[in-house]
Amino acid sequence: MTVAEIRLLLEKYKHQPLSPDELAQLQQAVASDAFEDEIKADILHSLYTRAAPEAEWPEAEKAALLQQVLRAAPLQPVRSRSIRKPWMYAAAAVLAAGIITSGIWLMRRPATPAPVATTIKANPLAPGSNKAMLILADNSTITLDSSNNGALAVQGNTQISNTNGALTYKGNGDNQQPLYNTVATPRGGQYQLTLADGSKIWLNAASSIRFPATFTGNERLVEVTGEVYFEVNQQANKPFRVKVKTPGMEEMTVTVLGTSFDVMAYADEQAIRTTLVDGAVQVARGTQQSLLKPGYQASIEPGGGTFTTSPADIDQALAWKEGKFRFRNTNLRTIMRQLARWYDIEVVYDGNVSDIDLTGVISRREDASALLKALETTQRIKFTVDGRTITARPVTPH
Repeated sequence: MTVAEIRLLLEKYKHQPLSPDELAQLQQAVASDAFEDEIKADILHSLYTRAAPEAEWPEAEKAALLQQVLRAAPLQPVRSRSIRKPWMYAAAAVLAAGIITSGIWLMRRPATPAPVATTIKANPLAPGSNKAMLILADNSTITLDSSNNGALAVQGNTQISNTNGALTYKGNGDNQQPLYNTVATPRGGQYQLTLADGSKIWLNAASSIRFPATFTGNERLVEVTGEVYFEVNQQANKPFRVKVKTPGMEEMTVTVLGTSFDVMAYADEQAIRTTLVDGAVQVARGTQQSLLKPGYQASIEPGGGTFTTSPADIDQALAWKEGKFRFRNTNLRTIMRQLARWYDIEVVYDGNVSDIDLTGVISRREDASALLKALETTQRIKFTVDGRTITARPVTPH
C-alpha cells in the first residue's frame, strides 16, 4: 500500500463507511506500523484544523486527547452513534487500533458528555490571537501563547524558548538522531518560530509544521499543512525542502535555495499555491514540477493536473502575515473561508453568491462584526449572526 492510498483510506474512514476489504487493508496498514508518521499527521490535522467536530472542545481537552493518542495509551471504545455527525477525530481511532486487539473502533463523541469546566468565549466574533500547541519528540505537549514566556524545554542539545508569541530553537547541531517537534495552530490562532538554522517561520490559522529540533543530515526537511510563510536562512551545502501535506491528496515538495515564500495548502481551497517573494524555489508533485521566479506564483489543483505559473499579487498573498485581510475582486466564498479560519466561525449560505466578488482591506485585529459590516456596505450581501454561525444572503437588486 502506498502513502497516497493510506491517506485516501483515512479520509474515507472519517467521512463514510469503509467496505470490508478497505477496512481490512487499513487494519493491516496500522498493524504493520509502516504508516505511523502519516497517521500521526492526520491526527494532528484533525485536532488543530477545522477537520474537527462541531461541538466546542477546550484546548486543554484537545491537548490531553492528543497526548493520549500519541502515547498509544489504551483507549476505551465508544460505540454510541447517537450524535448528529461522525466524529472528525476518527483518525485517532486508527492509531488506537494498533493496540486494541479486538479490532478497529470508530471513536465517537457522546451526545451528552460529562460536564467539563470550560471558558465560554465572551465575544464569539473576536479576532484570533497568538496561540498554538508544541508537540515534543516524546509526544508531550506544551500550550503556546504570548504570556507563556521563557525557557520551555530542551531537545537533545537544543534549547527551546518562547517570547511574546514567538518560539526559538537554539542548539549546536550535535544531536546524533533527529528529534522531531510539531507546532500546530488551531482555527483562530497564529504563531511564529525560528528554527535552529535561523530560518523564520510564520504559521497562519489551522496550520502546522513538523521539523527536527536541529538539522543533522545533508538537507533541512520540514513538513507543513495549512498556510505557512518562510524566510529561509541560506546554506549552500544543505538545501531546505518543504513537504506540503493536505489530507487525501498527493503531497507536494518545495525545494528552496535561500528564499522567502508562502505556501497555502488548505484542504478546502480550490488550489494549492506557492508564492515566491525572493530567491528561487522549485515545486514538485508526482511527475509535475515548476521553477519559480520572484514575484510569481505556482498553483495546482488538489486533485492533480499541472502547475500553472502566473504573476503573483504579493500584497494579497502575504496580507495575513502583515495582520490584514486584503481582497481584490475576491469571491465571497473565498473571503468567508479566510474569516472562518481566523475567527473560528461557521458560515452557511442562503442563496447563490458565486457572482459576488469584492475588494477591500481591513485589519485582522478587528472583530468579525466590523468586517461583516464593511462587506455589507457593498449592498451585495447581508449577514445574520447567531452566536458563532454566520449566514450570508445575497441582496436582490430592486
